[in-house]
Amino acid sequence: MPATTMPAEQAVTHIEFFRLPKPGNGDQIFGFSRSYYYEGEKRGWWKLIRIRDKGKDRGVTLIPYEKVAAYVRAQEEAQNR
Repeated sequence: MPATTMPAEQAVTHIEFFRLPKPGNGDQIFGFSRSYYYEGEKRGWWKLIRIRDKGKDRGVTLIPYEKVAAYVRAQEEAQNR
C-alpha cells in the first residue's frame, strides 16, 4: 500500500487548546478527567477558557495544552529528584 501524505494546510503542527472531556471520560492527550481539570484550575495550576454566547447558559470549555504539559513536566522533574 503506498504511503500517503497530508497536505500542509491540513497538518496539525501544534495544539494550543483542547476541549474538556465528557463526564466519566479522560481526555485524549493526558488522560485526565473533567474533575481533575476543574480541581487544577481551583489550585491555580492552569486557567480554563470558557466560551459561550451572550445570554446562553452553556458553552465550550477549553484547556490550555502548554500549561498542562508544563505541569506534567514539573511533576516528572519532582519525581526524578
